[in-house]
Amino acid sequence: MITLIQDTREPEPHPWEPYFTAPVIKGTLGTGDFSIRGCEHLIAVERKTLSDLIGCLCTGRDRFERELTRAQAIPHFWVICEGSYQEILNGDYRSQMTPQSAFQSIVALMTRYKIPFLMAGDAATAAKLCESLLSKWLREHEKIIDQVRKAQKMGA
Repeated sequence: MITLIQDTREPEPHPWEPYFTAPVIKGTLGTGDFSIRGCEHLIAVERKTLSDLIGCLCTGRDRFERELTRAQAIPHFWVICEGSYQEILNGDYRSQMTPQSAFQSIVALMTRYKIPFLMAGDAATAAKLCESLLSKWLREHEKIIDQVRKAQKMGA
């Protein structure tokens, strides 16, 4: 059974909370906003609203890039945004940053840090995507562990 960890610095009540089916506990994550209990160094998700993401591309860029640098040490890391690329290209946000600059900045960060930015559209879809990524990852790794254990028993 999966237990999600939500970073203590996330807002309360969390906008994704109504959409999770797995239990969620609060904890301090060094990088990211959500992970799996006991696997924090292997997998994490960073949550962004559209306005938050645009802010991270402007005034918060240095801090955000430091976080993405730390995230490179986590083998499975995603940024999930409660917005769409179309909203960015339409300039549907409050900022002086041009839509083309915002879009190209995201592409540059994905390329530089090898971290996918998944645009989920809204909070409900973002939460479901987050939980699904974490759950599927755990299920796949549990299969691998089971296979190793079976192989060890056969060799013993």
